[in-house]
Parts: sequence; C-alpha cells; structure tokens
Amino acid sequence: MKTIVKLLSLVFIMGLFSCSNDPLIDVPEESITADQSFEKKSKAKNSTVKVMDMTGYIKGTVSTVHRKSDGIKVKFMTRNLIPGNAYTLWFVIFGEDGPPPTGPPPTSTYAGGLVVGKNGKANFSAHKSVGEMFDNPLTAEIHLALRTHGPAIPGMTELQITTMDGGCTSGFPSGPGLNPDSDVEGYCANVQVAIHKVE
Repeated sequence: MKTIVKLLSLVFIMGLFSCSNDPLIDVPEESITADQSFEKKSKAKNSTVKVMDMTGYIKGTVSTVHRKSDGIKVKFMTRNLIPGNAYTLWFVIFGEDGPPPTGPPPTSTYAGGLVVGKNGKANFSAHKSVGEMFDNPLTAEIHLALRTHGPAIPGMTELQITTMDGGCTSGFPSGPGLNPDSDVEGYCANVQVAIHKVE
C-alpha cells in the first residue's frame, strides 16, 4: 500500500511539471555544517533494485544508488524500450521526513536523456550533490522515473531528451500509475520507475 501511495505521489509531481513550461523547482544550495553529523548515519546502505513498468518488475534491469554524505550517484539500466524513441530520466527525491502524507512533497529534476537504439536498451548515469535537492542523501528516499517522449523528431530531439515536455502533444497525465510506452509521435508518459528506500 505504501508503494502505491508513493507511486501516486510520483505521478502527481511529474504531472505538475508536465503541465508547465516553467523550469523545474530550483532548491537553493545549503551548506553542511559540522553539527549535521553524518557519522551517525554513515552505515546507510547502497541499494540496488529492479526497474518497474506498469506490469511489474522488468527482467534484466537494475537501478543502483550509491549514497555518500556529500551526494548520490545513480545507474539506471533498463530494456523493453522502443527503438528510435526519445527518453528522459528524472530524480524524484523525498526528504528525510519521508514521503507524503507525513513528509513534504518530493522534489524532481533532470537526470539524463537519450534516443534508444535498435536493441531497446538504455543505460543512464547521474549524480546529485548535497544542497541540490536534499540536505542528507543518506536518509532521502530516491525514485528514478523514466519518461518517453515518443519517436525522436528531427530538429526537436535535443528538447525531447533534455526537458520534461519536449515534443509532447498528448499522453501524460492520463491517470494514476505508470503508463504504456508508445511509438506515436508527440506521446509523452512516465513508463518506468525504480524506487530506492532507505533501509
């Protein structure tokens, strides 16, 4: 049930951003002071999970988050994508107070983008530093959301692989949960997600 609530929160925030031409939320940088001791939480584990689409976990996929006191590094390796489609990957980060309804709304920002080749596979790597989206990467819950932008459109491909709504004319938001992928030009939707909880 908690996973469904978090997934719906993810869909909600992605919907907010997809309906706007404004840039994603910029969180002011905050310095880490000595009294914010990370030593107490230095045993937080790195996490590796499978990627999910609307039907469940996808065989042969892996998403890994490496947490350090100064930030996070992620790898997102997936498959079953449509060759020639443009995709973007987004960080959706819940702070140390936890996800809604107990914690504040998550923050979301770009993690990477590409056009998928003939094998339908994609590999992303990205990182975020303390102060960009969170104060303590050792306690933040991290979701990685993969979004399709439909077939790459000549002259628009760069926007399709770097922005939330690049090339989008239809699709998301279209209801709760993840959506099916499509090779229809202009169709955009969140099609895969990886959820990294703090143990």
